[in-house]
Amino acid sequence: MFTRRKRRILFWISLSAFFLLLGPVLIYSLGYRIGEGFNIEKTGGIFIKSSQAGTEIYTDGKLKKTTSYLSESALVKNITPGIHVVSVKLPGFWDWEKKLEVFSEEVTSRNVLLVPTDPQGKILGEKSEIFEPFIKTGVLYHYDNGVPKAVYSGVKKFWPLSGDKFLILGEDGNFYLNKEKITNEFSEETLDALKSYPNSAFEDNDRRLVLWDTRNIDSIWLDDKDKMPLWQKEPSITIYTSPRGATIRQVVEYPGWPDYLLIAMQNGIFALEMDYSGGQNIAPIYKGKGPEIVSVKDGMVYIFDDGNYLEVILP
Repeated sequence: MFTRRKRRILFWISLSAFFLLLGPVLIYSLGYRIGEGFNIEKTGGIFIKSSQAGTEIYTDGKLKKTTSYLSESALVKNITPGIHVVSVKLPGFWDWEKKLEVFSEEVTSRNVLLVPTDPQGKILGEKSEIFEPFIKTGVLYHYDNGVPKAVYSGVKKFWPLSGDKFLILGEDGNFYLNKEKITNEFSEETLDALKSYPNSAFEDNDRRLVLWDTRNIDSIWLDDKDKMPLWQKEPSITIYTSPRGATIRQVVEYPGWPDYLLIAMQNGIFALEMDYSGGQNIAPIYKGKGPEIVSVKDGMVYIFDDGNYLEVILP
């Protein structure tokens, strides 16, 4: 049984504990944490936009958030400033992992493409009704209702652009936008790169030029510098170097995900994250013998491999 004196002592102890805990609780609720050297720091956040709903987001190995089935996005709050290992996981998909730097009172964001470990698709057979533009004896053909029609002659090389346009390198050494000789639509550096580099393609609504050889993939940003994604850092960078002995054959834009590419390399087709900072994610879309990308449209990648055409659903 508590005496009056004991009740007073208990009251003052409880009151003291309340005020001792009030400061840390208030600091925590305002988004402050104790960092290195026991310094109090204002926290930041990590925003993840995933290709799938219901994904689990981990920071430094601890589960922090699960995206709802109504949204593929999630914001993880109250992260101490510094570099953190962020993992995004979902059963049936390859894990995505990267080291991200978090800054005080800022949100670090990333787009996360999750690739299924068992992609769905089907074999179409030895013949295909996949129609893409092609050159034959200097003439550029474009399909109209499945029938090839000659559209431009004197063509040495061409690049499809958005809006059903073509950038054409003529046999006369000049560049044309469809039939019209170009004036100032592209810089001299861009045109020189198109002439000198073995392989190239326009991506991201013609704002990016991707160049590649058997080992390296380069990205040249063609739009205003202030519109560049933060990870690009410079208008011209190398975004991928293949492992020794691995040969890059094709590079194609990943539809709907401007930070990713589809590449044909060795015995597979892979989804490649262009942002290499903090670790670069690459996951197989298809594994076979020596697959080639024929076309990408309507959420599918069409592949030719070992004498057959295949259709694989893109996540």
